[in-house]
Amino acid sequence: MLLAAPTWADSRQDAHRIGAFAGAIKYCIEHDDGREGRYKMARLRAFKDVDDMSSRRKIDAIAARDLAYNRGRYLGRKLDRNHCRLLVGASEWRRFFN
Repeated sequence: MLLAAPTWADSRQDAHRIGAFAGAIKYCIEHDDGREGRYKMARLRAFKDVDDMSSRRKIDAIAARDLAYNRGRYLGRKLDRNHCRLLVGASEWRRFFN
C-alpha cells in the first residue's frame, strides 16, 4: 500500500496541473485575441486528457480548471497577455502532454 501512495499523489498532481492549464487557456481565450486558434487547440488537448482520466482525477482536474479560470492565475502566477502567449508556445503546452 505504501508503494502506491507516491503514484496516486503524482496522478492527482498531474490532474491538477492539466486542469489548471485548461482553466488558464480558457481565461486566455477570453482575454487575448491574438492566438485564439492555438488556445483552442491547447484547450482541446487538455480536455481530451481530462476526459480520459478516472472519475476522481477528473474531479480534481475540473476543480483546478475552475479555480485557475476564476482567479485568472496559472499555478500561482497572474495571467496576462505575455504569460498566455507563453503557455501556448509549442514547448510550453506540449510538455504537459508528452
